[in-house]
Amino acid sequence: MKITYLGKKLDSSIEHELLSENEYGFKVEINHTKESWYKQKKQTFCNCTEVHNLWSLDYMGGASIAFESDIHSTGFTRRIDTIESVNIEMVAQLFNPFLY
Repeated sequence: MKITYLGKKLDSSIEHELLSENEYGFKVEINHTKESWYKQKKQTFCNCTEVHNLWSLDYMGGASIAFESDIHSTGFTRRIDTIESVNIEMVAQLFNPFLY
């Protein structure tokens, strides 16, 4: 899995806890592998306030990455073996579903 955070490549083999420093959080684009069980291979989530790589080493049988939003009071976890890449960028506004 490849992780790009604010334009910089991160080492995905180590734990990272990325916290948003602004009030709107991150836009996270996840590209799943062709082999992953997710039907939608590209997903975009806005206003994530935390991304935690290697949140668990045994989530549903494998290592995982977690995404949380204090703004929307939501979150989810994905196994990293289902992900090809994650791109994390800052956003400057609240999510508008008509833009995505």
